[in-house]
Amino acid sequence: MHGKAHVGGHVTLIFSIQDSSEKLLEQGSRGAGMSINLGVKIEVEASPGSGKLSVHGDAPSSQLHNVVVEELTEFHPEISKYDWKLTHSTELPPSQGFGLSAAGSLATAIALQRALGIEEDTARHQAIHIAHRVERRLSGGLGDVAALYAGGVELRLEPGCPPLPGDLGGPGAVMSWYEEIPVVLIWRTTSSQHTSNYIDDGDWKLAIRAAGEHCLFGLREGIWDSSRWQEILAKSAEFSDRSGLLRDSNRLDLLHLVGSAFAGAGIADGTVVARLCMLGESAIVLPTEIPASEEWQDNLIENLRVRGLEACKANVASDPLNLQ
Repeated sequence: MHGKAHVGGHVTLIFSIQDSSEKLLEQGSRGAGMSINLGVKIEVEASPGSGKLSVHGDAPSSQLHNVVVEELTEFHPEISKYDWKLTHSTELPPSQGFGLSAAGSLATAIALQRALGIEEDTARHQAIHIAHRVERRLSGGLGDVAALYAGGVELRLEPGCPPLPGDLGGPGAVMSWYEEIPVVLIWRTTSSQHTSNYIDDGDWKLAIRAAGEHCLFGLREGIWDSSRWQEILAKSAEFSDRSGLLRDSNRLDLLHLVGSAFAGAGIADGTVVARLCMLGESAIVLPTEIPASEEWQDNLIENLRVRGLEACKANVASDPLNLQ
């Protein structure tokens, strides 16, 4: 028995923590961001056994995968009849705000169910439910699973697991639109922090919530489609300022280096903009007009690496739960 899954990551641009409920399916966030076509690949192989899981590859630990198996066994007890070899492969660095814990949870749940022969829609819905619970149990991302459920450029209107068949879903509300948008992801190789280091900090949580609610107020009005792109860019810049992210000298230095790389790459003023990711020391570069060409990406990445930063090309993903 064998199963594979490839799930994309997610970048949050605006964020308001909503985790006061004691029910995991009601916890989450309001916010806006985008799914990307790079994330986590999971491959599983089963052999007769007693439910043991061995994790291989580049996973930071096996904790997340073990909790996914625990949750999935509630739906499919036959999992415990096999021993599982799981190979984890990431396309981006962990703990840098790229949504890899959500992607890893989803990919693990989908790959295991594909190995078991579970019908694809059922597997997808159960994976979303499980991944949301796992994220909250491990103090991971508060909105990445809902965002990946929606795909594209999403607006998370209400916190919680998104609506799913039966009693799988929660009160989460999210809408999205999709267009091919080339981006560049940037990070420092020397810095990363797990999400819990941030969202368990009471002062940080209050500052983020206030800034997020302010910046989301206008975005919630009207039709959510590609005509809102300029507004998204403006509000995400305002969020970084209001939330205090720009008062972090390391993050500010990162943006200065990115600006220097823009100049070194000969990118005209106003063609692209950089926005901070929520965690670590990382950023995303976005075109100011869409649709946009990809011609600027390679030259920019070369100039970023000269300045000691790591970077890669990516694109917005319409269905990040089923990447090829």
